[in-house]
This record gives sequence, C-alpha cells and structure tokens, in this order.
Amino acid sequence: MTHPPRPGASAFALRNGDGGAGDLCWPDPVVPGRGLLEKGYGLADVESRVAITSGTRFRIGSITKPFTAAAILKLQEQGKLRVEDTLAKFIPDWPRGAEVTLYHLLTHTSGISNYTAKPTFSANVTQGIALDDLIRSFRDDPYDFAPGTQFRYDNSGYVLLGFVVEKASGLSYADYLHREFFEPLGMKDTGVDEAGPAIGRHALGYSYDGGVVRRSVNWDISRLAGAGVLHSTVGDLYRWNEGLLNGRILSAASVKAAFTVGFVAGDDARFPEETGYGLGWIIDTLRGQREIGHGGELAGFGGYLLRLPAHELTVVVLLNSVPQLPGLQQWMLARNIAAATLGQALPPEQPLTAAATVTVAALDAIVGRYDMGPGVVLSVTREENRVFFEVAGRPKTEMFPRSDRAFYVGAGAAEATFVSDGSGKVVKAILKQAGGRIDAPKIPVP
Repeated sequence: MTHPPRPGASAFALRNGDGGAGDLCWPDPVVPGRGLLEKGYGLADVESRVAITSGTRFRIGSITKPFTAAAILKLQEQGKLRVEDTLAKFIPDWPRGAEVTLYHLLTHTSGISNYTAKPTFSANVTQGIALDDLIRSFRDDPYDFAPGTQFRYDNSGYVLLGFVVEKASGLSYADYLHREFFEPLGMKDTGVDEAGPAIGRHALGYSYDGGVVRRSVNWDISRLAGAGVLHSTVGDLYRWNEGLLNGRILSAASVKAAFTVGFVAGDDARFPEETGYGLGWIIDTLRGQREIGHGGELAGFGGYLLRLPAHELTVVVLLNSVPQLPGLQQWMLARNIAAATLGQALPPEQPLTAAATVTVAALDAIVGRYDMGPGVVLSVTREENRVFFEVAGRPKTEMFPRSDRAFYVGAGAAEATFVSDGSGKVVKAILKQAGGRIDAPKIPVP
C-alpha cells in the first residue's frame, strides 16, 4: 500500500554522560555527548517532493520566547536593565506602565491583554507590520487583571520584551540575538524569519483538516515579533540548549532565575511552586522527573524543546503540519522520544496515590466556590472523606490529595493547589495544566 506524500517532522535527541538507548535501537552506537538521533521524516515541500532532513529550517513559533527572555537576562548582566524595571522606563506613555515590570512580562503576569486572541488578528496575519504599529495595535486594550495578580499566557508581553531588547541594546532584535547567542554558539541556521514564501532549506507549512493535507496560510512573521519570530533547526536548538545549560551564554544566576517558577501576588512564599512558567521557560515533570522546555505552534508549524536535567537529555521535535496529522503532536513525540531514549533509566508511570494523612478539617478548609474568571465558577465539595471539583457544564471530577494543600484532579493531567493566608484561611486556588495556570480567588460566603 502506498501513502500520499505528506509533511512530517525533524527530530533530535542527545544524552550526555555515559549514554544508553534503553530498549530502542538507534541507527548508530551511543557515544557520550553525541546525538542519539538526528533525522528528518516526511516532506518539507509536498508539491515538489522535497524531503525533510535534520538540517531543514522550521518556523519555531513560541520557542522564540526562551530566546527573548534570555536576551533580557543578558542585558541585565550587562547592566543595561533590571527585570524589576517598569515598562514605563522604556515606553513612558504606556497605560499603567509604572505598575508593570519586565518580570511581569517575562512570567505572563502583567495583565496586558493578549493581542493574538483578538478577533481581528487572524484577518491580518498575511500582512506585514512595523513593530511600533504592532505595539500600538494593543496599547489601549483594557487589562485582563491587575499586574502581578494572575498568570495568563500572553504574546503581547513578549512583543514588548522584544522592543525592550532593542531599546536597551541599541541594536535590532535580530542583531542582538545574533551577536550574543547565535554566533557564539555556532547557530548558523537560526534567525528572524523572512516575510514571503519559504525558500531553500526552509520547510513549507501545511495543515491537516478533514483528512486532507493542504498548504496553510503563510503568516507574515512580523506579526509575532519577540513572541514567535524565529526559525531554526533541530541541531541548532540542541546547540542553544547545551550552550545555555553549560554557562556559555548566561551566568549560573541568570539560568537559575529563568528556571524558577514565577511568583504571583497572594502565593505562599513558604511553598514556592515547582511547576509552571519561569522566565521564558515552562517547568514541568515527566514521570516525576523535572522537565524544562517550551513548545511553539503557529499556522503550518509546531515544535517542542525539552530537557530532563537529571538525565542530561535534550529532545527537539519540529514539524510542518498544524493542524497536525494524526499521531504527529510535537509534545507527544518529544516525550515519547525521551522515554524511548532513557528506557528503564526513566521511572515508570506511578499510580496516583492519595495522601492518607489529610484530615477532614483540611478538606473542609478548601470547600467552597472559586472565581476562575468572567462568569466561570469552580465549586469544591466534600462527600465524607472525598473531595470533588466541578465547573458548570462539565462533569464532577474527584480530586486526590497529595498533601493538605495540593491535589491531583481526575487522572492527574491537572492539579490544584489551595493557598492560605497567614491565619490559615484558604484564599485562592491555583489550577495548573500543561504549563498553564489559573488563579481563582475564593468567593466569600455571604
């Protein structure tokens, strides 16, 4: 049986240390510090039947954000700014700019409305735009919340950070990244993407819809700026990861800051969040192992970059089909490659086990209603020694305590943490799933 020509993916996996490919046989013997897998699958150009290789360039979307964040941290090391600086320092007339810090922008806690969620965004994605005009297009939009009080993933913040990079460095965003990162690390296939059709070694973007593969809308990448403007290859993203983690481009203090989950007003400083969004990176877990990574997705392109520090493993997956072909989800592929690479070295999936020591009084403390945003209320109820999570229009789901403040939701794909004030009274719930976070204040009982 023959298959129609289809887009595909490029993948890379490298493990430093003594290596070992688990149960999966890679094409070459495992050598310490050498790639275990670097390969392309499918077609970069379906119409001309040009194959994807490990050297094919892809638009990487939001994997740009770690680069933008690193540029801010580098400028801080160079004494040209501080992450505590306000946006007003760089854009004096920005509404409420004296309340918004660079830290808020980096951690998606600024409250500035996400411009890519506006109904008009998709209508204009093929048209080029100057950075000043892009920023002006969302300058006067109402804030979603007071700066620093909630987390909400926000491309607007990273567009503004790209502008700050230019303002503080005196260089264009592209030139600053090239000088500080791409050139020192030998990243010859990474840069600000060009407007117009892809040429040479660049993959074309496709979509899979209703069983049909077709060319996707070709966005003018200027619409994304510091939030998603870059292209790269799997090999270059490996060089980036290794250079960052081995102190070649940022200090150890900056790297530690980047990998520390952001703080939101009302969080309990005694219990810092271990998973969530840092400064340009998503901090998560894979089978109980700390995972540092970031995904990216835009029309026709998707990617995922992850690192398991305990195993010194980097995995990169880039693809040129979004919406994706069946089984071609970048985050799933990256995690499957990680599991196959490590084999028995990666702990197996652990069954969810509820903590046996949580008291009924601790469960009663979290019972109540929580405000998740406009018109959305979460209800937490107790039935004997079991607690349940319910949002209107969705099935009631049991929560299983890991401690008296942290709970698995359902099968464990999501989690809820309940935060107390100084007197021990629960004041809000933090809901997390797939790197996202919702802060839901507890609604007072009348």
